[in-house]
Amino acid sequence: MEEAAGRTRQESLTAWVRDSLPKALAFARSLLVDCHAAEDVVHDCVCRLLEREERYDLSRDGFKLLLRSIANACIDLGRRASRVRWQTGLDVDCDTASVSVDRRSIEPYQLAIHKELEMAVGEALRHLPLNQRAALELKSLGCSLSEIAETLEISESHAGVLVHRARRALSQELKCFLHDV
Repeated sequence: MEEAAGRTRQESLTAWVRDSLPKALAFARSLLVDCHAAEDVVHDCVCRLLEREERYDLSRDGFKLLLRSIANACIDLGRRASRVRWQTGLDVDCDTASVSVDRRSIEPYQLAIHKELEMAVGEALRHLPLNQRAALELKSLGCSLSEIAETLEISESHAGVLVHRARRALSQELKCFLHDV
């Protein structure tokens, strides 16, 4: 009986990890841009949660806890990278993840425009402060303002302000793509 309960709990944890991991990786990648660093952060955060899984109801609260943990880890990592840049004068180059497209079905000029827009969006996102980028990414994942606030440990109104400021900054950075200039 005890062995069956242990197997059921293990299956439940496995299902939780399988369901949470893709969105958690996407969230971390949007904050850090560097895919390898994002994977490391997610791995560490998932491992820490699983080590303490008896304290939490992961099926109910695990994803929110994971996103909060990832956001905090990314902010800490960003602060450390800023200190390194400040102290050494070195700039850290980040790799960007690209979306695969069947290039045969697209005209060459469309590919060029798409690549230019992709690069402009990536650059505009990198210019956003990390808390605005985190709020915007959570919103794009379908989170409500109250969920964003809970994840980032801020008030709901502040979450709304961060999303608004991020959208406004992106539209300003990308206005040449959004309007005929």
